[in-house]
Amino acid sequence: MRKVWLALATVVMCLPMLMTTVAARTEVTDVHWVTRIDAPIPFVRVVLSLSSPTDATAMIDKSGLNTTIVLKNAEIKGAPSQVKMDKSIASSVSLAEKGKNVNVNIKTPTSIDENDVKVFSLTKDTVNNKPYRMVIDIQKKGVAPTDMYYGSDKWRAAKAAREAKKKPVAPQATTNTVKYRTSGGIAGKIITIDPGHGGSDPGAIGPTGVQEKDVTLPIAKALKKALEAKGAKVFMTRTTDVDVYAPNASGPDELQARVNVGNYNSSDLFVSVHINSFTNPNVGGIATYYYDKTPYDTKLASRIQSQIAGESGFGGDRGIQPGNLYVLRHSAMPAVLVELGFISNPSEEALLKTEKTQENFADEIAAGIENYFRG
Repeated sequence: MRKVWLALATVVMCLPMLMTTVAARTEVTDVHWVTRIDAPIPFVRVVLSLSSPTDATAMIDKSGLNTTIVLKNAEIKGAPSQVKMDKSIASSVSLAEKGKNVNVNIKTPTSIDENDVKVFSLTKDTVNNKPYRMVIDIQKKGVAPTDMYYGSDKWRAAKAAREAKKKPVAPQATTNTVKYRTSGGIAGKIITIDPGHGGSDPGAIGPTGVQEKDVTLPIAKALKKALEAKGAKVFMTRTTDVDVYAPNASGPDELQARVNVGNYNSSDLFVSVHINSFTNPNVGGIATYYYDKTPYDTKLASRIQSQIAGESGFGGDRGIQPGNLYVLRHSAMPAVLVELGFISNPSEEALLKTEKTQENFADEIAAGIENYFRG
């Protein structure tokens, strides 16, 4: 009996020591989602707010309709158990505790495979008061990538053929009437700058974790300074790391909020700043996208691309390319979207982090805009 008692006592005495070595469970505190339509293939992004980093595994059932991400050593603390999302891509996300883990189940209306899912984590951002996050991207199935990001010689040839057959037509009417100016110098012109992504949407993420939203904002701020030095009046869709419309907004709501800044301020032109990304890390280069809704969109794109294309260290001139992009279609004035290199390319990502490259791009875009207003 004494021997048994000693054994029990030993266990009891050891328990406090064992308990202090057990890692605290990660708390899942919130769920956000957004549909991104400004990408080669539309996708739904689900962002889980976490109290600490955690490991995760992902699996898809045989039907392809249920994707489960298992968060290891986690518990639900404040996050909703179910959220309805985009019926055409990912209809819902639900959270449930199973043992010491949290299972995150995403239902899709059509069968998907591993190529349609991407899971990655984001570290805590103390500057912008963002927690640790787990991000799940579900790509729309059965949609071929558009050429809005990756133009080709074949695409350009097809466009040239269409242009040759096209009859002159008046510019398309827009919901907002803006009497934009296209000549007479840059002084006094009204320009709206749109730093891509922001807030709950980090945009593309580079191999070392650099987020697109954290590159587009300083470039846009430097561009504002450069344009104001030339006498222009400048508005920005965002000046900090925020969603322009609201967190969890649909893609159209968020993008329209950006367009509204340009339209409501009767801007003479609209410039959206982005960084490109691709699955192949060797792909690089600089491009400017336009949408032919006015007689001047192509001209604006050409003037800006001629200035930014030669930035040292980037993979060459990808030219001006038509893009069926929301902010280009719905802005009531000439507009462009610049893709300043590929954040997925390690060497270009490294350059994009530097203040020198960011200021160079800003000065080059400003020079292109100044040339545009010279006529």
